[in-house]
Amino acid sequence: MSSLLRHRGGLLLRVACALLFSHHHVVQAAFPLLTGVTPFAANPGKTVPVKFAGKLDGRARQVWCDDPSIVFSLPDASGNATVTVAPDAQPGLHLVRFLNTEGATLPIRFAVGPLPLLEEKEPNDEFAAAQQITKLPVWLQGRLEKPGDVDHFSLVLKKGVPLLLKVDGYSLGSPVDLILHVLDQTGSKVATYSDGRNLDPEGIFVPPADGPYTLQIAGFAHPPGMDVSFTGSAACVYQIALSLGPFVDRIFPAAVAPGDKTTAELRGIGVSPGSRREFTPADLVGIREVATLFPKEAVAPISVLRPRHPIVSPPHGSLEAPLLVSVPTVIAGQLEKDGVVAAYKVAMKKGERMAARFWSRSLGLGVEGDLSVKGPSGQQIAANANPADITSEPSVVWTATVEGEYTLLIRDLFSRGGERFEFLAEIAPPTASFSVELPDGKPARVEMGKTLVLKAKVVLNEGWKEPLVLRVQGLPDGVFAPEVPVPEKGGTVDITLTCASNAPAGTAPARISVWTQATPPVFVEAAYSLRNELKRGDSTSDFARDLWLTVTPPGAPPPPTPEKK
Repeated sequence: MSSLLRHRGGLLLRVACALLFSHHHVVQAAFPLLTGVTPFAANPGKTVPVKFAGKLDGRARQVWCDDPSIVFSLPDASGNATVTVAPDAQPGLHLVRFLNTEGATLPIRFAVGPLPLLEEKEPNDEFAAAQQITKLPVWLQGRLEKPGDVDHFSLVLKKGVPLLLKVDGYSLGSPVDLILHVLDQTGSKVATYSDGRNLDPEGIFVPPADGPYTLQIAGFAHPPGMDVSFTGSAACVYQIALSLGPFVDRIFPAAVAPGDKTTAELRGIGVSPGSRREFTPADLVGIREVATLFPKEAVAPISVLRPRHPIVSPPHGSLEAPLLVSVPTVIAGQLEKDGVVAAYKVAMKKGERMAARFWSRSLGLGVEGDLSVKGPSGQQIAANANPADITSEPSVVWTATVEGEYTLLIRDLFSRGGERFEFLAEIAPPTASFSVELPDGKPARVEMGKTLVLKAKVVLNEGWKEPLVLRVQGLPDGVFAPEVPVPEKGGTVDITLTCASNAPAGTAPARISVWTQATPPVFVEAAYSLRNELKRGDSTSDFARDLWLTVTPPGAPPPPTPEKK
């Protein structure tokens, strides 16, 4: 009898262990992976079906979006769900993640916009099989499905009536460098659009004659590899905004002052000259210095600057007669025609320092800046041409060697000018400041009863001296991070997260910030790049602040490494 009981007890123990390890295996297999959503765009005020791709099981499942007015339902076993976009949802690109108790995914992009949506229909690989577009404006959603894929779309245009072409692919996170050709009815190329403010093409096409035209879109792999043929995969999605106008595609000046109203001129196709509108900081979206806004007459978000100083838009001076300006200031200017040079002079005392920063391409405008500074006697004392890297724009810093007037010259690198060759230039003495970045924004995990060390980089500019401390807010329950003093010279700061042994499993977004110790304090939140070394220009979804942290049981295996696309 006792032997039988021992046998049954051992059997029950083995069954319990098998169930335990089986359950443990299922939990760990539930680490989420989100690779895409189809469709990847919707209009405000709509509820539409979507299909997620990836591994989306696990406990405490949730679909998170950076805009609470965009709500995704939980996907079923096949990835089917819905998205409801509120009427007041912010147009533009949004970050979407899938979460469960085991972790958070890297984000994908989801677009919201006002134009009618049109999905690409295959086959459209050949010029003769181009998909017909019968109504404009339209927001075309497509995918380069396989290596070598080339998509064609046909539409009828009138001579001299401008057509807006704004493509998003890189901005959507697609691993592709797109190129867009416009073909006439014989198949000959009449226009080509490649890099704009990033790898995505954009521009205005003015038809040279009435008739049918064909848009041809293809792309190369990004990051580039040895294969230079056209790329394609399930991840190579794109969208093209097409509109004949009227529409607003920029404002002048391209800046909205902090804490006040800014009156700006609306500019675009078919916009009445002199149309003006007031904007406030509440209209801006984004966490960086360059943000976006969306006037009701626009078809896509408009990039604008958050300036630190008053904005002025005086008529610019010339090489022969530079315009004297008071500093600090942000000048809004335009190079009206080819060969124009804008010139501004500043009165300085010996030993004073001055800096000029420049924005144009990063705002979707046309100037590839070339800055130089001349001293009182006319000699050049500083210069900086537009960098070859499209992720940055020029700036110059100089010191007055003698008292007198110093002249800042602004020209296009290729001596171009015209309607869209607008710019902003900040002229101000360099001021002490600080910034903080996270080298890696990938979701992190900390085991119950253990610690995790994260790193942040604090940069002190122009001799910042005030003591600083780094703080973490929004940590999961049971996780603590003490305040960390920032070294006097800045640099890398270690952030130690301590997790209680009885902390509940789960995932939450935390934020890291650096504070002054003055009263009242000043703080700066840390941001991180979603692209890192793959960044090739500016888009509205390149940076984030939320650092996703998951509390896991002891011994939990690391998350799977995502397959390279």
